[in-house]
Amino acid sequence: MAHQIRQLSLGGVLDEAIALTKEHFGALFRIVAVTMLPPLLIVSFYQFAVMPQLTFPFQQEQFVAWMEAQQKHGNIINVLSIASAVATILGNAAVVHGVSCAALGQPFTTKAALSQALKIFLPLIGTSVLGGLAVFVGTLLCIIPGIIVTLWFAFTTPIVVIEGVGGIDALKRSKTLTEGNLGSMFVCGAVVAVIQLGVVAAPHLVPQPHAAIVLGAVVQCALQIFSSAAVVMFYFSARCQHEQFDLQLLVDAVEAEIVLEADDEEKQAT
Repeated sequence: MAHQIRQLSLGGVLDEAIALTKEHFGALFRIVAVTMLPPLLIVSFYQFAVMPQLTFPFQQEQFVAWMEAQQKHGNIINVLSIASAVATILGNAAVVHGVSCAALGQPFTTKAALSQALKIFLPLIGTSVLGGLAVFVGTLLCIIPGIIVTLWFAFTTPIVVIEGVGGIDALKRSKTLTEGNLGSMFVCGAVVAVIQLGVVAAPHLVPQPHAAIVLGAVVQCALQIFSSAAVVMFYFSARCQHEQFDLQLLVDAVEAEIVLEADDEEKQAT
């Protein structure tokens, strides 16, 4: 079913994100299961296999052994981590496509979501790099400017995926849409972060390490779905606030009904 595409309060954004995640979890998880989950498991299992486990407080011998393993296997771990990060960007873009379709009451498939993500993959990577550099510079100036820049560019992925706008234009558009919403976005991000910290801690309670790795990766992917849903719903809310996007959807729906009625009348006449 279609969800509330209108200007929402912070509570409304979170409620819609939870509802979207619950109603479409299976379809959305299939997307992350073929993009984010495999490389995440590969990185985690490789690190577990080659890196000594540090226990806190760790002994000097443990730290020396860990540093030696890092020097020996660090390059491979870095390559695998970069591959996992790229897969995460691709998977997140596909999830954003799926979430946006679900929010608008439109059908979507794993294949269609991945196809859309691949179409905009290069512009998305470029935009992510530009946004990351801006956040890095802001963080160097001070922590608060870094947070503000991060909030400014929070909508870049939905903008690239849904609107097909990339690069500097996507960053500028994201900054425009976040005007008047920075406080709510900060609180929303804090709430999502608290939820993530609480849920991510659960796999560490599993005594069997391999099972804990698998559970941790699955939980991380599930949390990615929820956080993407929150960003997409906040993005739609901001568009309704600044551009009356909800009214445009209503006009489009009415026009579509008129076309369908005209087609029916024409068929009956013939």
